[in-house]
Amino acid sequence: MPEHTPAPTPARSLYGFFMYLFSKTMLATYCIWAFTPSYHLHYLNIYYYPQKYWATAIPIQCLVALTMFAFFVYPSSNLMLTCGIDSIHSISDNYSQTSNVNNKPINSSYNECVCLDDKICFKNKYVASCKELKENTVPPLLDLDIRMVSRKLYLNRKLK
Repeated sequence: MPEHTPAPTPARSLYGFFMYLFSKTMLATYCIWAFTPSYHLHYLNIYYYPQKYWATAIPIQCLVALTMFAFFVYPSSNLMLTCGIDSIHSISDNYSQTSNVNNKPINSSYNECVCLDDKICFKNKYVASCKELKENTVPPLLDLDIRMVSRKLYLNRKLK
């Protein structure tokens, strides 16, 4: 079995079980510390523990940090990675597939077979008519040409 696989292994199951038990133990310890009055802890000779203030302050600070990340840091990093509005890369890139006048893709490859076994491949055995292919297949996903989009949106629009 390969080393880098997401399949469960005995070591992963042990790590998972340990993390499950550890998280449940830490949750129980946190709840006992947060909800038990101080005089009960003193009765058990437990005197050195953080103030009860931190039982609510730390989760609230974590939620504020998560909110700041979700609403400011993550969108800001996405905006920094996005091309500028005047960049040609915001219209098309190396992976764009455009169509010509006949609505046939220019840069796509239909001749590649995805079958794993050549003996049971139906690519060379099945013959369909053009009408049957047109009716029963989904056309490939293509990008719209920016000139055609601009012509449809703005050319026939009357100025107010």
